[in-house]
Amino acid sequence: MPQSVDFFEALVTAYPCDADHAPLLEDPVHARVARAEDVVDGDLILAAVDWNGADYFNDQYTAHREPYDPTCQCGVCCHLADEPGLVVLLSNGHPWETCDPWPANALVLIVPARRLPVLAPPRAESL
Repeated sequence: MPQSVDFFEALVTAYPCDADHAPLLEDPVHARVARAEDVVDGDLILAAVDWNGADYFNDQYTAHREPYDPTCQCGVCCHLADEPGLVVLLSNGHPWETCDPWPANALVLIVPARRLPVLAPPRAESL
């Protein structure tokens, strides 16, 4: 069955190689840009993405989706309580001691837990 796919025009910059960034544990060739609302449990989150490029996190982390609670007392959820749109929670306490809420339409660089299928190239006789 056909599926709709969103493509985002985004500049993904090279991963920083400085003391503030841990080495990537996953081959970034599998990375793709997704909306925060489309991130699922098990996706590896590498960076926030905007028109200026990718803002890589000091440590990549695995998404653990939970419902967003603007009244949470973690100290971070309250900052998005007045967000005009939907907010999603990508992690609750890992790798930090606080939650990780995102506006649903924010762009995230991820390595998907479920990779897209590899399609075989068309056979010569079908061209």
